[in-house]
Amino acid sequence: MSWKVMPAAEACDLMDFWIAAAWPLSQEEVQRLGVERFGWTIEVDNGKSYLFNRVSDFTIPDVMTIAYKDVVNYATLRLSDTITPTTPDSTAFLNDAFTLMVREGESRWGKTMLRDIEGTMAARWDVAGGARIQFSFRPAGITAKFETPQGVAVERKAGGR
Repeated sequence: MSWKVMPAAEACDLMDFWIAAAWPLSQEEVQRLGVERFGWTIEVDNGKSYLFNRVSDFTIPDVMTIAYKDVVNYATLRLSDTITPTTPDSTAFLNDAFTLMVREGESRWGKTMLRDIEGTMAARWDVAGGARIQFSFRPAGITAKFETPQGVAVERKAGGR
């Protein structure tokens, strides 16, 4: 079996791009930037536009963006194939890739503390400009979450960390 994963430097470059973006941005602006910078695609379903990372050719290509009052609060995407059923080999493959991503992230954004959240290992960084990055690993795949400065502020107001 051949599984795909985004190289650690590419995953961190992607996050660095969003860190440097001129926040706040609307969903339409985020989608446009994703197309221009990464070659992602916008697809329309029932009159609503969705962003997809078909460039990486992962099993699940969607890039989910969540906005409040037309300002994106966060975006999530896969950094690997979603592997089912999981095997010891596939889990080891993803764990190795996640470890490399965490190391690369630490070289750019500083030390992180790994947390186990209900079977998902998560590495999180608060970064320049008030944004937050999280890489998450579970035996079926690796994901990334980019929280915009606006999203982090909303979470803090709601009592989150």
